[in-house]
Amino acid sequence: MADGSKNKVRSLLNWQRVQKHLRWLLKQSIQTTHSRILTCGFLVGLVYLPLWIGILIRSTILGASTSILNIAFGYLGLERLWQKRREIVRLTATEEEQLVGYAFILGGAIAFFFCYASISMQALLVVVIAVGMAYSTWGMPFFKQYWPWLSLVLLSLYPDWVFLSNAIREVITPPQMFEELMAWSGSLVLQAMGYPATRRGTYLSLPQGSVEVASGCSGFDMAFLIVGASIALGLFLRQKWGKIVLVAFLGAILALILNIPRIVLLTFASVYWGKQSFEFWHGPIGGQIFSGILLTIYYYVAMGLFTQKLENNR
Repeated sequence: MADGSKNKVRSLLNWQRVQKHLRWLLKQSIQTTHSRILTCGFLVGLVYLPLWIGILIRSTILGASTSILNIAFGYLGLERLWQKRREIVRLTATEEEQLVGYAFILGGAIAFFFCYASISMQALLVVVIAVGMAYSTWGMPFFKQYWPWLSLVLLSLYPDWVFLSNAIREVITPPQMFEELMAWSGSLVLQAMGYPATRRGTYLSLPQGSVEVASGCSGFDMAFLIVGASIALGLFLRQKWGKIVLVAFLGAILALILNIPRIVLLTFASVYWGKQSFEFWHGPIGGQIFSGILLTIYYYVAMGLFTQKLENNR
């Protein structure tokens, strides 16, 4: 038999196996009331999935790289829960717990389709549905025993933690605190280089022109990302929380310090080098370059501290 015919036969057999599994899943999904309600929640998750992926891709292209947190938290949580799967499947929800879980699933599913204008609300409702699915299947013991890893999975479902963290920051900190700090720091660096730079609010000015340090250039976004990466890396390496907090703090300081030369470079690009240069360094490519430099330096700093701890534990 020719190779082409063999490949066609294999493809046909594989497709038949896939169809067999799909028919089995369909049968299981409508077999009981519990499975039908879980399927309802699962279908809402499938509707939300393209939106979730799209936002992660967009943030990565723009240089925010928040997808690192979602993927890391999701992987860590699911991996640890998978390790405990034999213990988890022995858990059973009571009738009361099932009813509460069903209310979460069905209420979240209905509300989801009325919230197309808000990704944040959709993400929150998907979390509510996921909690309801777990609660109605395994009950409260599951949450008591595995809440750290379940929390990581639920955190990974929100697609833009930088946006949410900025919203919280604006509430609990003075207005434009980080933006003014970066403008002031940039003016000091330019003055040290011999340029007559001045700072007024969030504006960094030279005689030939000025630039505004907006929210996206405050350094807070990357500092937040580094803190999240520190938590994920520390949990993956099974570090103590004291070490994780130290690495997160040093990483956040590093992100803010390295953002200062970025502000200086953007000022030069805007004032002296022209619009195309500014758009390059301020756009996705420039953002990825700065993110790559920061994450590379941070990686060696973090691994130096974490590795030292690992060696001491041997």
